[in-house]
Amino acid sequence: MTRWEIKPAQRSAVGVLALGGVALLAGAIVLSGWVDWSALGRWARPHATSLALITVGAGASAVGGWMLRGDRKQDKRHAGMSWWFVVGAAVVVVVVAWAAISWLLGEAALAKDAGAARVEAIKTGLGIGAGTTGIFALLLAVRRQWHSENDAVEKNLTELYTKAADQLGSAEASVRLAGLYALERLAQNNTRQRQSIVNVICAYLRMPHEPPDTARTAEVRLAAQRILADHLLPGRDAFWGQIDLDLTNANLVDFNLGNCRVRNVRFGGATFIGDAAFGGATFAGDARFGGATFTGNARFGVATFAGTAQFGGASFTGEARFGVAKFLRAASFGSATFAGSAQFGDAAFAENAQFGGAVFAGGAQFKGTTFDGNAGFADVTFTLRAGFRAALFHSEARFRDSIFGGDAAFTRATFAGDACFRHATFSGGSAFDDVTFAHRARFGGAAFAGGAGFDRTTFTAYAGFGRATFVGDARFGGAAFGRGAGFGRATFAGDV
Repeated sequence: MTRWEIKPAQRSAVGVLALGGVALLAGAIVLSGWVDWSALGRWARPHATSLALITVGAGASAVGGWMLRGDRKQDKRHAGMSWWFVVGAAVVVVVVAWAAISWLLGEAALAKDAGAARVEAIKTGLGIGAGTTGIFALLLAVRRQWHSENDAVEKNLTELYTKAADQLGSAEASVRLAGLYALERLAQNNTRQRQSIVNVICAYLRMPHEPPDTARTAEVRLAAQRILADHLLPGRDAFWGQIDLDLTNANLVDFNLGNCRVRNVRFGGATFIGDAAFGGATFAGDARFGGATFTGNARFGVATFAGTAQFGGASFTGEARFGVAKFLRAASFGSATFAGSAQFGDAAFAENAQFGGAVFAGGAQFKGTTFDGNAGFADVTFTLRAGFRAALFHSEARFRDSIFGGDAAFTRATFAGDACFRHATFSGGSAFDDVTFAHRARFGGAAFAGGAGFDRTTFTAYAGFGRATFVGDARFGGAAFGRGAGFGRATFAGDV
């Protein structure tokens, strides 16, 4: 604490001293006759309305500022009065008393017994000042009463919260269920407590849970999931906005957040038993699904990821549907495993999209997908068909060392940046017909086991096919090479 800093416990004493000092100063001025009250009265009389408005305005501003300060610092209240409030109140009291005395003295000068009238004027003015002091005292009493009632409410809320949280630890499923619904009511009626209550519900869902659990326990866990879903759906009176979810390593059954809106979510290492529905959901913050396991279908179609989307190392056993999803920040699917079909058709990646090392055991569909940032597909394995028809790659596209086990369809795709397919393996047919390569197209060392179609393909910059191997037919009918093409040491086993 600095030398001039006032401790909270000293503020009341400072305020009282300031008020006493102002009062003593005012009394000394009145008794000493330093002020020509008649002259002040004559001056103040024609300005009485303006002075009154200024005084009332100053008092109202002081009270309003004090009340706003109290609202902003509800969590930092102290028992004593703020010293600046006491000083401000003292100033207002003195100004009001002075203005009243000045005006009354002006009236007293016109009376027959001027001396007696002056005494009465001073008494009346001081009485007005005392009345103003009473108003401030009343406001202070109201403030203390409000804090007392608010503290009682906070205490009751804390007790209810603690009791409900304790119920979640009960061995009886019915008691845990009652605790969940009690927490839900508390969160609905107390906005400031919602995130804390959601944290408790998430902590309950993160507790160890084995599939052979009792039906009653499963019912409680499903109720916890429904509570989250019901209150994260926008457009409803029960909607809870600006909520974060932390369900790291949780076991979730038929989890459904379809069309819901959340802020930051953490599902890293979570296991989704059954289908996981996130279709149409909005993730306003970061979405972390790294290492998550989806045992059923995973539906993220039309979802919006406003923050980073992390699915690195995730395992999708069923279908993974991300069609028409919007990724506004970087998206990572590196080393993810897609056992079923992966659908990213018409999805939009505003920043870098990283799929390096991913395995697509089922079909991979990226038809019409837009990649505004770099598209990283290096070392990716496409076991079945990979469809990139009409996809738009606005930045660099990297497919180096990738394996296409089935057909690879890039027909009518557009590569606005560099396209790298070096050492890629195409086991099935590869279709690059009507594709536009605006920058370098690098296929050096690539192996085409099936037919390779580049009909009507436009290579605006240099096209490199050095050391490429064409086992099947290679078609370049109608292709245009703007800055030449290199086929040095390339091998053609089929027709060209």
